[in-house]
Amino acid sequence: MENIKGSLLIAILTFLIAILVTLGSQLQIEHVSLIPAIIILLIIIFIGIISDMIGVAATAANIKTFNARAAKRLFGAKEALFLVKHADRVASLMCDIVGDICGTVSGATGAIIVLRIIAVWGGSEGFINLIVIGLVAALTVGGKSFFKTYGIKSADEIIFFVGKIIAGFILIRLVIAAKLRGDK
Repeated sequence: MENIKGSLLIAILTFLIAILVTLGSQLQIEHVSLIPAIIILLIIIFIGIISDMIGVAATAANIKTFNARAAKRLFGAKEALFLVKHADRVASLMCDIVGDICGTVSGATGAIIVLRIIAVWGGSEGFINLIVIGLVAALTVGGKSFFKTYGIKSADEIIFFVGKIIAGFILIRLVIAAKLRGDK
């Protein structure tokens, strides 16, 4: 029963995030020319690829490495250890939620770009659609294939880097909170 509740929560969360991301990207693409729209599409694809790499790296990372680094109190090691201890959740979030949402949004963004290309240069919608979808799929699948392999081979370095980024955000948040309280 708990698995059903968790899956339902993930489905609802994914639905809401997908709507927000799609709305945000479509609003941006509607107000830019073709080249910036393509750049936005490439960014969405890149985010999907990197999120998959992080999810795979979390499952392949060595917990002993991060126990040792956390014991030495290295910056970001505690956060990296948390990621490795919760690798199943990290992989689900990064691969299933973020990665899949980026895949869906990149498809929708590609469709908007097809319409923009036809409006600017004309041409066969079917042919242009095939080319754009093929390019989006090739970039996504090829990128994920390469970076998933890299994620497995360099799992500890990737997760430690992500841990440092998380620790940096936590530190920034603490500094801002201290300034708002008036601490010196």
